[in-house]
Amino acid sequence: MTHHIIHTQPLLIISDLRDVRVKIPHTIRRGQKAILKCLYDIEDDTLYAVKWYKGRREFYRYTPSEEPPMQVFQFPGVRVDRSTSNETHLVLDSSTMATAGKYSCEVSADAPSFHTLIAAAELQVVELPHHQPLITGIRSRYHNGDILRGNCTSRHSKPAANLTWTVNNEEVQPSHVRHFKVLRDPKSEMQTSVIALHFVVNEHHFQKGKMKIRCIAQIGDVYYTTTEKIVLCAAYHHHHHNYHYQRYENDENEFNNVITSNKDYAADVNQYALQDRTLVEQSTGSSNNYISQVQDFFSHLLNNNQAELTAWSTADISL
Repeated sequence: MTHHIIHTQPLLIISDLRDVRVKIPHTIRRGQKAILKCLYDIEDDTLYAVKWYKGRREFYRYTPSEEPPMQVFQFPGVRVDRSTSNETHLVLDSSTMATAGKYSCEVSADAPSFHTLIAAAELQVVELPHHQPLITGIRSRYHNGDILRGNCTSRHSKPAANLTWTVNNEEVQPSHVRHFKVLRDPKSEMQTSVIALHFVVNEHHFQKGKMKIRCIAQIGDVYYTTTEKIVLCAAYHHHHHNYHYQRYENDENEFNNVITSNKDYAADVNQYALQDRTLVEQSTGSSNNYISQVQDFFSHLLNNNQAELTAWSTADISL
């Protein structure tokens, strides 16, 4: 009897599934719709299933061979729009703070390979401030040599807004800026950020007798807003006011020109006073509750940071 020995080779299965990647917005606003994309190259393979996870928990599955192909599993903070979601696009409606987290897309090829690849990315949900940043403590006029001190506050957002100062469109030296610790509301978990400005006023701060101070508030790439305050050089405007008045006394024939000039000057001053009042009105909305809250906040802030404030205010502030 003759025995034949048969040598077998293991079956090598090559999958064409590759390049699985996700496109997820880094930051969205609370209440905004989020579109999550799962992209992949499958070539000659057949798609078995696409699954989405938040953390380690599956909440969405798309299996083309099944009927219906879509399955959605309940998950707090995740609300799938079935009408616009498919094997490559996942649409989440009405995002909440609970929607934030790590999202993963798992793609599997069909038999015989059942090759599986996964990709993930983070999604952040932000609550935007309800008011523009509020500048406080800065007067409307300064003399050379005066110390300018002021604060800018952005309240009730999550995360806290990143605040920066500019003077005449140029960023302020770090030594003249103070960032306070973020204040967190224990009930709402909303956050408030405060930044202070502190320097000695010199003539080079003024351009034609005016200095433009701006506070910029930013949260990621979804929120950017500014508040401006125009500060006048007291000596410059006092000189120009006396100049126009002297022209009137010395030459009555130029009376009309003097009146026009003085009106322009008065209008200029009133303009900035009006800006100050408008800023407060815009910040307060329809009530004074916001200003009261800011006052309470600064009282709390000063009580908690008195030693730190004293040390900073006595430091070198020359520009």
